[in-house]
Amino acid sequence: MTYPPQPGAPAPGQPPYQQQPYPQAPYQQAPYQQQQPYPVQQFPPYGVPGQQPPPPPRRGGAGRTLACLGVSLVVLLGVAVGGVVVLRAVRQPPKMDALKSDTEPWQKLTKGLTDALAAKDEEAFVKPFAAGATKEKQRKVFRNLVKIPWATARWESSLVIDGRLTVDFVHQVKGVDNYPISERYEWRVLGPDTKATGAGPETAVPEGAEVVTEVGGPTDNRGKTMSDGYYPSPWDAYDELSVQVRDHLVVMSDKGQEAELNRDADVLARAAKDDLDAWQKCAPAPTGKTKGAEGFFVVLEKNRDVYNKLYQGDGKPDDSLEAGVNMSVWASSSAQPDPGRPVIGGSRIVIDTTDGRFTGKQWQEGVTNIGRHEMAHATVATLVSSDGTYAPTDRRQDWVAEGFGEYMALRGKDDRAREDLAVVKQVSFDGKLPGDGEDFYSFDAARRSANYALAGDALRYMASKYGDAKVCGFVAAQYTRPKEYEQQIAAATGQPLDQFQSAWAAHVRATASVRR
Repeated sequence: MTYPPQPGAPAPGQPPYQQQPYPQAPYQQAPYQQQQPYPVQQFPPYGVPGQQPPPPPRRGGAGRTLACLGVSLVVLLGVAVGGVVVLRAVRQPPKMDALKSDTEPWQKLTKGLTDALAAKDEEAFVKPFAAGATKEKQRKVFRNLVKIPWATARWESSLVIDGRLTVDFVHQVKGVDNYPISERYEWRVLGPDTKATGAGPETAVPEGAEVVTEVGGPTDNRGKTMSDGYYPSPWDAYDELSVQVRDHLVVMSDKGQEAELNRDADVLARAAKDDLDAWQKCAPAPTGKTKGAEGFFVVLEKNRDVYNKLYQGDGKPDDSLEAGVNMSVWASSSAQPDPGRPVIGGSRIVIDTTDGRFTGKQWQEGVTNIGRHEMAHATVATLVSSDGTYAPTDRRQDWVAEGFGEYMALRGKDDRAREDLAVVKQVSFDGKLPGDGEDFYSFDAARRSANYALAGDALRYMASKYGDAKVCGFVAAQYTRPKEYEQQIAAATGQPLDQFQSAWAAHVRATASVRR
């Protein structure tokens, strides 16, 4: 989700926070489950755009090779001029022995990368990459990767088609991710029996060897890098990565922004502890294969172009009211605890450090609030699972997601919460929970800020009447079973939705003196 604007006049280029999901799928890696961004600090509350239902998680392991081939051939049939080879492949499917022979060299190559990273052997890692810019870029990637505390880090390859090899970097950050997740790459490759498109004549392939000539994210038929590959990650985007590790927190930035990183790391670590402690006290007991997040992965970025591209391929449209975003990612198919019901493996938070929460006199409070908000999204994102349909009706209520972010951000700060609620005076208030019948993530700054403030207030009101455990149970139920919204309101409050909404609306009018 995103973090909305703060009350007041937003600084130039300051957007709101926004949590985004990023799930992943097979040969189309399921994209993030993105929660909307944290709005720019303008001195109303924070705001976040809505989460889109994720595409099916990607597959892996047994059966993935054929699945990938099938999807790729369909695409080629639709766009290739030289379709003869493709049609031949369709009419005369390769034998399993041929598929095995085709994949073995690349599996050996990717295993070599896995072993080289584990051994911290830079030269072994860069060996498969073509000399020049490609090799030097991967040298930088290696130096970035060794700075991160991995619980799991391995590369998995599939078939080479038209000189392109799909590779998944399956990884789990220690103390952060519940399950391994995947970043998808598209490599252009040369081998003894492979011709790579785009390879320069200077690329020499030693006899019997395989060479990677180019590394990027998965592309569409226009050559654009797609957002469902979870590429680029920070280790791809930055020439030199700076990393700070704390309990249940890994926070990073480009080397050029290291001073900001060093200043904020301990503040974000306290925010992480605040959220985890609060959740542990009020959360319902875990059920099935899902539970709250173990920790948090945060990227601090001041360059808006880079901010919009991290995990988003060629970049998402800029939302000037977004200051931060949390993207939840489906567990890698080879790491799903229950292959029939995919779960979220972890989240990635990106925050724009030009936001007023980072630059103002009260920056420690601002960093704490945005950190708590986005980490709240990440805490419950891992409660999400899917039956594989990803139907729109499975989307949870935006006001519940953003309200929980605000509820956690302003915990123990009742005066600040009342100040933020005053923004409701700038907009009409119809007595309904925000987002009912309209876009929660309005592009009007006052409206979006009001929606964030109202959503947070609704959960604080629920807590004041029924207790924190009821709030946490309600939120957990919404993330787990979003279709049962009205039943969940009744379970938490003992009232039907309309009755709870009316009582809360009367409280808002009395507290904020808003017009009807």
